[in-house]
Amino acid sequence: PSEHATLVFTDIQGSTRTWEVCPDAMRIAMALHNTAMRECLAEHGGYEVKTIGDAFMVAFESARSAVQFGLDVQERLVYAAWPAELLVMDHCKWDDEGPWCGLRVRVGVHCGEVDAQVNPLTGRYDYFGSVVNIAARMEGACVGGAVAVTEEVMEVLDDVAMFVCT
Repeated sequence: PSEHATLVFTDIQGSTRTWEVCPDAMRIAMALHNTAMRECLAEHGGYEVKTIGDAFMVAFESARSAVQFGLDVQERLVYAAWPAELLVMDHCKWDDEGPWCGLRVRVGVHCGEVDAQVNPLTGRYDYFGSVVNIAARMEGACVGGAVAVTEEVMEVLDDVAMFVCT
């Protein structure tokens, strides 16, 4: 069935390199990342569509919840207890210009009409259509530590100023 949804794609910037250089620290970091993602997802009423490696595809009924999810994930990741081995890598150490610390996650958000279908093998919903493609491209176009939203998402938010990381 066709329905309105807000889709979010996330991906860790530089994860392949990090796995190659410090696999033990990356295992710990992935557990921290996945916990942060799933806790924020639950707090904002999102639905985990699927994961592929270190990337998440998640869905929300509202754009507001999706954007706040993305901001909260970024904030939680900055203050996570990252392994020391990870924090010496250039793309993971504290950056006053960000500020970023640890794994840097790209987040892309788009909303609109999607084709929702139940996967007959898993019994879980999956989504199809241009909204999926655009949300994925938004994630790919931004830098780790950022939340990139489309004009369509901005149009449905009634108060953009309320989105603040503390």
